[in-house]
Amino acid sequence: MARRLTTGAELIGWWAVLSGLWIVLIGPVDTLEWAAGAGAALLAAGAACGARRAVERR
Repeated sequence: MARRLTTGAELIGWWAVLSGLWIVLIGPVDTLEWAAGAGAALLAAGAACGARRAVERR
């Protein structure tokens, strides 16, 4: 249970940072750009969590 909570918190943290970076770099953001950025950030956050777990298991 604790592992799932930490993984979820890590995923949300990565998503928040990457979404914020997207908004800062794009500038004025409309709804469609925000949705695309949030989706891309979610995919990248999942990849970052997976990469960290892969390195951790070595």
